[in-house]
Amino acid sequence: MNPHQEQQAALLNRIALNVDKLNESVEQLNEKLAEVNEQNQTTLLMAQVWNSYVKSAHIMLEGLGGVQAPE
Repeated sequence: MNPHQEQQAALLNRIALNVDKLNESVEQLNEKLAEVNEQNQTTLLMAQVWNSYVKSAHIMLEGLGGVQAPE
């Protein structure tokens, strides 16, 4: 094997190792993003519940004639 081929083989080996490390990092990132998305779903559900509560309270107050200022 000539020196040029040896250098190319070494570079290809380094590239392959770096791609493996990159794949591991991307897998870890995907796992963390999945965790964040799961937590965001809980937050979204609570926001929807709160929004429904606010709408219901508004409808109830309109039915009662609104809120009166304290005396």
